[in-house]
Amino acid sequence: MGNKLRNIFTALIAGLTVIILVLTFNTNNVKAANNYTNTDMITSGSINKQDKIYSMSSTVPITYEYDTTGYKLENGDTLTIDVPSPLAVTPNDTPFNVVGDNGEVIGTAILNSSNQIVVTFNENVEELESVKGTLSINTGVTVDRNKAQVGSNDVDFNIKDGNTQQSILQTKASDKNISKKGVFGTDAEGNEIVTWTILANRNELNFGTMSAHDTITDPNLEYVSGSVVVQEATWKDKETGTYKRGDTVPSSSYTLNESGNGFDLTIPNSGKQMYAITFQTKVTDPSKVTDGTVFRNDATMTGRITGSGNEAQEINETASGKVSGGTNSGNGSGNKLGAVTLTKFNEQDNTTPLAGAVYDLYKVGSDTPVQTNLTTDENGQIKLTNLSAGDYYFKEVTAPTGYQLNGNEIPFTVTGQTTTPVQVTGVDEPEKEELGSIVIKKIDAETGYKLAGAEFNIVNDKGEVVGTITTDRLGLGHFYNLPIGHYKLVETKAPEGYLKGEDVEFDISTDNLTPKMISVENEKEIVGEDSYSAVLQKFDRDDLTVGVPGAEYTLYGDDGIALETAVTNELGVIKIDNLKPGKYYFLETKAPEGYDLNPDKIPFTITENSNETGVGTLETSDPKTVTTEPGDNNNGNEGNTSEPGDNNGNEGNTQEPGDSNNGNEGNTSKPDENDKDDNDNGLIVDPEHPNTDNGNTDEGGLITNPLNPDTSNNGNSSTSESNTDKLPQTGTESGLLASLLGFVLLIGIAYLNRRHA
Repeated sequence: MGNKLRNIFTALIAGLTVIILVLTFNTNNVKAANNYTNTDMITSGSINKQDKIYSMSSTVPITYEYDTTGYKLENGDTLTIDVPSPLAVTPNDTPFNVVGDNGEVIGTAILNSSNQIVVTFNENVEELESVKGTLSINTGVTVDRNKAQVGSNDVDFNIKDGNTQQSILQTKASDKNISKKGVFGTDAEGNEIVTWTILANRNELNFGTMSAHDTITDPNLEYVSGSVVVQEATWKDKETGTYKRGDTVPSSSYTLNESGNGFDLTIPNSGKQMYAITFQTKVTDPSKVTDGTVFRNDATMTGRITGSGNEAQEINETASGKVSGGTNSGNGSGNKLGAVTLTKFNEQDNTTPLAGAVYDLYKVGSDTPVQTNLTTDENGQIKLTNLSAGDYYFKEVTAPTGYQLNGNEIPFTVTGQTTTPVQVTGVDEPEKEELGSIVIKKIDAETGYKLAGAEFNIVNDKGEVVGTITTDRLGLGHFYNLPIGHYKLVETKAPEGYLKGEDVEFDISTDNLTPKMISVENEKEIVGEDSYSAVLQKFDRDDLTVGVPGAEYTLYGDDGIALETAVTNELGVIKIDNLKPGKYYFLETKAPEGYDLNPDKIPFTITENSNETGVGTLETSDPKTVTTEPGDNNNGNEGNTSEPGDNNGNEGNTQEPGDSNNGNEGNTSKPDENDKDDNDNGLIVDPEHPNTDNGNTDEGGLITNPLNPDTSNNGNSSTSESNTDKLPQTGTESGLLASLLGFVLLIGIAYLNRRHA
């Protein structure tokens, strides 16, 4: 019996051990995300158009600027921005992209129910030293009618370091007799629709017969026949635009004539009653719901009212309805964290990689290493990442076995514009070969700019030329296999536009086979008496160390008269001589192959005696041409969210819904978006004030399907199924305790088996 119990006990312990070990090895280590706020990163917040007068609950476009300097962003980090009162956020869990300066998505943002904008950064920010950018919120932020007053309102945006930035919000009450709004939704078949609400006789005038007319002219919309529903409506608070719906008016009490693109509705003896008239239109292209397309629709109200002395007055007013979605945007730009790969070779053949060479990394201007004891691997390489922009150099501290130490600095530059590794090489000579090497750097004497194309002879003490050097695009030149001796570096050809530099003498000795890098400066040419020059250098925008040849530029005077046309040389350089003091500008007239034309002027001014030779080197860059696949439909207007012709050539300006202030200033929320309970009976929202909180009263619900006015969401559940299979980024779970416990149990099993064997 004892053995049986012992076997059962052993089996239980073994099973428990297996479970613990399984849990241990399946433990997910989840890194905690950093949650930043306004006071950490927001440098500016403002209302875009402070001179505009907004109706209550109309859309208010706002802009935030942010700067992450001082905070190293990682994947999953968030930036939560509190939108100030009296502005109200319409929650929308559909994210919009935050795009980096090279077009990559660095995060997404949503508008939440806590009156906040939440940006979640992704893994692409980990390549950036810091990020500076803008969030443009064109839809989804409105006037909070419950907190705003008619007239002037101060809006205090909380920004970095506890400071505030103030904007002015001007609001007004409506005196229109008709207004109209639209909201996105879906019908029973899942089709994208816009439900329109016309609020007729807003001022409750005494009509005899009142008519409402609506004709769909927007090519993106189709009228849904049979969708018209008429309800009585009464004001709760006219100044703030809140009202409630009453009884549905039976069809026998009005005349409705429908056509393929709209309807005419007539209500006889309507009196002072205000009416809410709803109907639906189908969106012909569902993709336009999220691409910023503005859907438009106009409604007209006509009728006769009796004035003093029984004089009849004709009423004929029109309300323009607009609705759009997906026009929020964000961007960010910053220096990318760069990378470098050093490859070490045997100088004898320049192909055999050398493992075991030890280097320190320095930043130019500092005697303290950035990193030490960097050792070449079996491929002769050292690979480094996450380097901030700047000038660096490697310095060898230990040579591989059998090779001489090479004391030459190996310089390189991280531009901050790309993560592509900079490729540099180093060579070592075998021991007992009394041969040395030099590295030279060619720079502009005034600016320190690195100069390519300088040619040198290396002359020994007998006057013999023993080697030549030509500086590369980084202004660097190398020469190896120099025997011990005294030498002179003689410049035989200066870079274009420069005078030759002076000769430089140096020694290769047993104690110093690799002298310190030799820096050779060049002065610019002075052409003509009292004349000046201008130098323009063009770069590849993705790699600001690469000059771009073949770009044609025309130089203009301040009066717009063309003076001279030139093409960039193999280094991307144009030099114009014999210029007098005055104002000028370069303009690209033909882009090099593979690049887009840069339309920006490059202005400069030459002032007498301000510069001995001119204005120095002007710099510009071009983006490479992006090939668009057939069907992309971008047509070069990717930033234009307005309809063709709306902006009279200002296609980059996002048109805001509601500019006409006709009672429907850009509500883009989907039906039932603000309802916290599908069965609530919320307060009805004025079409001119579409985002009133439907606050769980018993005074009638928001109607989203005119065909079924007793429902509030058309049967469409908003339950989200996303992220249910992912761990939240809230902390790190450790499996150490479980591992120790499992180990102890295994020892216990072994002990029992040994004891009773």
